[in-house]
Amino acid sequence: MGRPKEAIDEETARKAEEILKELPHSELAIKLQAIISAAKHPVGMVASVMGFNRVSMWRWIRRFQEQGLMGLEDRPRGHNPSKLTPAHKKEIEKWLNSGKDAEGNHVHWTLQKLALEIRETWGIEITKTPLWIQVRGMGFRLRAPRPTHAKADETLREAYKKNG
Repeated sequence: MGRPKEAIDEETARKAEEILKELPHSELAIKLQAIISAAKHPVGMVASVMGFNRVSMWRWIRRFQEQGLMGLEDRPRGHNPSKLTPAHKKEIEKWLNSGKDAEGNHVHWTLQKLALEIRETWGIEITKTPLWIQVRGMGFRLRAPRPTHAKADETLREAYKKNG
């Protein structure tokens, strides 16, 4: 008996997988192929070969039987819509760029200060995590200022700020 030969190398398989993912509706085609294969082979084996969970395969089969192709499309996952409108986001971006609040006062922004300013300006309650996601999406990173020493001379510090 001869030595078994590899039919395909890892690089070729990776390229094919990338191209498949770029195709429109490729997820539907893959799910349909899995359902077709499940008619000839055990669902567990098809799921294992295609890299899916067996329970997901059964769910796809049931939804395909009940709803057809529409049953295989991805459903919305229930993400909450943003509380901030595009106009709010533009204004926040302006605040972060200038380092000033809505009234023009100089502010070193933190997430807590930004959430407080949003609440006071527009009456919108937003917690730190969604606000952090919005700020990062705008391309900003809020950084903490350098700490000041307890014995530091404040007058020298102010003079340094003015000159430096």
